[in-house]
Amino acid sequence: MKTFRPSGLIAYVAMAMWLLQLAISPVRAEEAGQTRAAAHIAEIRAALIAHGASQNIKVTLAAPDTLVTAGADGAIVIDSISFNPATGRFLARVAGTPPDAITGVAAASALVPVLVRAIDRNETINESDIDWIEVAEAQAAQYVTDADAMIGKIARRPLAASTPLRKADLTAPILIKRGATATIVLEAPGIRLTQNAVALENGGAGDLGGFRNITSNLEIKAVVAGVNLARAPFAGRSTLASLTPGQQ
Repeated sequence: MKTFRPSGLIAYVAMAMWLLQLAISPVRAEEAGQTRAAAHIAEIRAALIAHGASQNIKVTLAAPDTLVTAGADGAIVIDSISFNPATGRFLARVAGTPPDAITGVAAASALVPVLVRAIDRNETINESDIDWIEVAEAQAAQYVTDADAMIGKIARRPLAASTPLRKADLTAPILIKRGATATIVLEAPGIRLTQNAVALENGGAGDLGGFRNITSNLEIKAVVAGVNLARAPFAGRSTLASLTPGQQ
């Protein structure tokens, strides 16, 4: 027959009471004027904006369940706040709370256009291919932010959906192919000349490309203006010479 040991039972009861105390302590803390930091994101955000952060910031706390001391009105008192605009990291010191308890990231966001589907290399982007997503405002400058700058452009490489694009990912459609015969137009006050020339390189709208005059065999630079059409910027007698038949 086993001997009953009250001391062992008392130990189990004591452990159970200790675990129960741990479970209810946050509740008691809140009843005593403490709340979780997550309940005060709006106040922390307002303090960051007053400290110079962007109006578009989104606040993320490193430890949202940290208990902070609130006043009788339920609000916290922020004694001071430190904010690094480059990284978005901040430290808020709240009255009645350990000094380093409230930390996190405050990042401003911006909308940038992205593709709704994957695009193959050399495929044209249409208006229906564009959607918008949010990115960190500090990163937006490295991406294409104007949807109009994407429409009608050609993908230089395969492009994934829902991924911000860089200017280098896109190119204008080729309007004049290398080796094609194009019409070069020169317009100046009282002058309008046209001449056929062979394109020395591919060119899209607005590109400045090289051409060789079929008649004079001289080279000239002209800006692509349409399909097999380019306009030569007037640069004095040298431009006239390169477009005038029979000049060498």
